[in-house]
Amino acid sequence: MDTKEPIPARGSLPRKAYTPEEVAEMLQEPVWTINKHCRKGEFKGAYKTGGRTSSWRIPMSAIDYYQAHQPRG
Repeated sequence: MDTKEPIPARGSLPRKAYTPEEVAEMLQEPVWTINKHCRKGEFKGAYKTGGRTSSWRIPMSAIDYYQAHQPRG
């Protein structure tokens, strides 16, 4: 008898990174602003999925860091 645990459904795996559109919605900022922050390195750990024209991916840790280090205005 096999006692291995079942593999979790695809939708239940934790997210590793978010798209700029998703982050823009979370932070209530325009998508172009999120892309600009990625280019400037303000999202620590953000990365491109492929070549120069590919989309950014932003890990949750980068979003947390960004929020923690934003000047309060």
